[in-house]
Amino acid sequence: MAQQQKQGQQKQDRQQKESLQGKKVAILVTDGFEQVELTEPRKALDAAGAQTSIVSPKKDKVRGWNFTDWGEELKVDVPLAQANADQFDALLLPGGVINPDTLRMDGKAVEFASAFFEAGKPVASICHGPWMVIETGAALGRRIAAWPSLKTDLANAGAEWVDEEVCVDGNLVTSRKPQDIPAFNREMQKLFARSPEEFKQEAGEEAEDAGVALFVRLEAKPGREQDVANLLRGGLPMVEAEPETTSWYGMRLGDSTFGIFDTFADDNGRQAHLAGRVAQELQQRGPDLFSRPPVIERIDVLACKLP
Repeated sequence: MAQQQKQGQQKQDRQQKESLQGKKVAILVTDGFEQVELTEPRKALDAAGAQTSIVSPKKDKVRGWNFTDWGEELKVDVPLAQANADQFDALLLPGGVINPDTLRMDGKAVEFASAFFEAGKPVASICHGPWMVIETGAALGRRIAAWPSLKTDLANAGAEWVDEEVCVDGNLVTSRKPQDIPAFNREMQKLFARSPEEFKQEAGEEAEDAGVALFVRLEAKPGREQDVANLLRGGLPMVEAEPETTSWYGMRLGDSTFGIFDTFADDNGRQAHLAGRVAQELQQRGPDLFSRPPVIERIDVLACKLP
């Protein structure tokens, strides 16, 4: 029995390696990345046949943080100024406090990371790494595991923080801390073995009949109710420019409670909307208008009647 289990694991390992063979993975970091959150996932990817490259604003070497003090220096394979997201199949975002906090203030780094989400490519992020996910606007509507101190930041970005060792949401896999790395590596390898086409196909299968939807609940600050109403009315022209949004409703549910309900043919349309102009307006004006972060619910439509 033990021999059969061993053979089965060896077969699974071979299949995983074959599936990552030739996959090019960018690892976006700067000084202060949590060392183990880069080195251990990188070892797993390299062993599975992937080609990993450290991409950094630093030109030659980048220095890690080893829990309580500075750690090793690693060679930069591709300077960020020369990096092209089109040349990579997947993105790894290690954590560490200093690293992602610096990167999210770097416009070129944010642009590079955003390109992976826009193309539907797989992304893995751990610990404080989701700060960059927030900065790209891709956190909106997602379930994300991260270091507990990011809970409020994620809520403000329209995401749901989850206290789980690993969380897979579409093309994004996240984990909370270094102790989660074994589970993180396992799900990262599975995710990176997939193509953007597979994600699109899966989204289409999940939404095979009536489609998918979003419901967003908004609570206005006292005295800002009319401003929220005007914001929703002003969102209509923006949504009319989104061909994949099949219907959109801005609603008043009570004196200070508002809502948005919109539908899409599939999850690709929903994700495009979450990265669109209305979502950006909610994020930018939210702190001024809302008494709490918007509550975003993903909905699968089972049946509907439309004109």
